[in-house]
Amino acid sequence: MNLRSLFEPIDRVIVQAKNYIHEQDIRKSNISLIETKVEEIRPELEKRRDELVELLNQIDPDDEFKSRLQESLQQIDGYLEHVELIAEKELALEILEQEEDENDDAKKELRDKYVRLQVARLEEQLRNTNSFFEVADFANEIWADFDLFEEFNRDEVVVQLLVDRMNETNAKNTETRMGRDLRKTLEHIRLNLVKSSAWSDDDVREYQGERDLKLKQLKPVKIPDNRNFNVTVLGGGPEVIQKLKDVYALPSRLSLEWADVEKTELIDNIFRTTRQDLVIFYSMFPKHEKFTEIKNRLEEQSVHYTEVISFGTSKLLKVLEDELIQISFQNQFGGK
Repeated sequence: MNLRSLFEPIDRVIVQAKNYIHEQDIRKSNISLIETKVEEIRPELEKRRDELVELLNQIDPDDEFKSRLQESLQQIDGYLEHVELIAEKELALEILEQEEDENDDAKKELRDKYVRLQVARLEEQLRNTNSFFEVADFANEIWADFDLFEEFNRDEVVVQLLVDRMNETNAKNTETRMGRDLRKTLEHIRLNLVKSSAWSDDDVREYQGERDLKLKQLKPVKIPDNRNFNVTVLGGGPEVIQKLKDVYALPSRLSLEWADVEKTELIDNIFRTTRQDLVIFYSMFPKHEKFTEIKNRLEEQSVHYTEVISFGTSKLLKVLEDELIQISFQNQFGGK
């Protein structure tokens, strides 16, 4: 008898159970922290609610200002109904900020090296370019890398290099001077290049995208990139979307948005989307009444949803990968 085949399934269950217990402990700890925040937030909301009620009683029934107070009162009542979700939004941000970027120093060193090489290359190429318009073309590259030049205090240097060389190659106007606002000066040059050589905003974004793939060392993902996906995240905080984009090489055809459950119009947009592939409930309270209402609507329209009871980006990414792979497989082989 092969003992390995006997023990492997049991060992897998044991590992899964340990992971589940670990996540369960983290969830309990997070809920405890949220409850502490709720104890701070709820009295403040209730105090303001009582004050609004008192003020409402002092205003004439026909006074137009009364409706503004009533709207504020309704808003506070809404907050009180899901104060836990408001508190967890704050906690989610705190946890996100605590997540350390393992290669932050290495990435900064890489960006620094890139900037130094770019400045040296621009200086060399500008020196060897004799046409005014060809010199002006370098405004596109400088503009695309301007955020990095600013980060390492090289913005003034590169714009001065460009303007000086434009002056030297412009026989008609030798009196051009550097503007005080570097961004406006550079933008003016970039937007006034001859049409045959100017970059569009899309060209700049494409350049920056390719650059960032090299500099950010984004982690690869298993999300299919051969089709469009529309995904909305509910719960937690909006910052998690940017964190995912900063850390992982998400496919360009993935539309990943965060919607605030407090804003009805944003939730309604989920159901107006041509095809909503997935909704993720990213919360310690996936069974909250606010979420249950939304889940019922999703089920009515046969929109797939799942839950992530964690505030870690790695966990969110793993669920996102698994769900989109499954959706892609079902669509390809005669599922939904």
